[in-house]
Amino acid sequence: MNIPRRTLLSALIAAAGMSSIAPAAMAQPQNWPSKPVRLIVAYPPGGATDIQARIVGQRLSEKWKQPVIVENKPGGNTVIATEAVIKSPPDGHTLLLTAMPFMLNKFLMDKLPYEPLKDFVPVTPLTTISNVLVAAPTVGVKNVQELIAKAKASPGVISFASTGTATSTHLSGELFSSMADVKLMHVPYKGSAPAQQDLLAGRVDIMFDNGVLQQIKAGRVVPLAVTSPKRLPWLPNVPTVIEQGLPGYEASAWYGIFVPAGTPRDIVNQLASDITEVVRSPEVQPKWESIGATAGGGTPEEFARYLAQDTERWGKLIKERDIKY
Repeated sequence: MNIPRRTLLSALIAAAGMSSIAPAAMAQPQNWPSKPVRLIVAYPPGGATDIQARIVGQRLSEKWKQPVIVENKPGGNTVIATEAVIKSPPDGHTLLLTAMPFMLNKFLMDKLPYEPLKDFVPVTPLTTISNVLVAAPTVGVKNVQELIAKAKASPGVISFASTGTATSTHLSGELFSSMADVKLMHVPYKGSAPAQQDLLAGRVDIMFDNGVLQQIKAGRVVPLAVTSPKRLPWLPNVPTVIEQGLPGYEASAWYGIFVPAGTPRDIVNQLASDITEVVRSPEVQPKWESIGATAGGGTPEEFARYLAQDTERWGKLIKERDIKY
């Protein structure tokens, strides 16, 4: 089940470095953008997705000389935001910023009001972020092995918060449970901010999240492991899950931009080019580092290929764990 996602991402970024030049060389689509651009975010304010939206939105506003208006529409496991964008004209003035559940909902719901790659066109990924496994201090564990031992001693008692069903924070926990052969109690939230609030208050025990760097620095949570294959530069003293006895464990999240099907191809390509320029700009890199993110970017075709392989991997886990929304 372990597919080397870092290899996929490396290939995506490497290829994007060359092929994303092509859209930039094309003529700017005429009369676009001709009015404010709506950036619909599938998650609430305060989390990693919202932070990215505001970073990119501000830079694109400056570049396009048009306001980029960030609108948070959380709920329905990204479906509420998705439906809002489906109803928008396919003219490049309404963008969807979403994450993994957008592609995985088809495995979770009997009736889905959209088909990801039929009703939408993938534009480009903004970032990928590996998660950090953290515990509330009240849990009394300092590493993965202690957590596993405690979970095995009390099956189903230790709770783990997530930012929603089939998010990377949820699937990181399910993959961990499967590989460690433990039973954890999943508690889904509508975004990172409310989940973190309950973690800090001790109402849930642990969390796999990608927006806890400041909480770690402040000493409010105990970092147990990172879900990346190698240690993260901004958390060099936090070992990987792999190092602590689960070889092959790896989980991270992607965040990407989509537009409604029917959006003119020249606009899609220009969007990909402009967003790639923004997310890879030297001025933005410190902002990505502050939330533990790696810049994405690239062409629509590369993003589509990446999505296909990522969806296949996590879809298999969803079926094996019988995850439902």
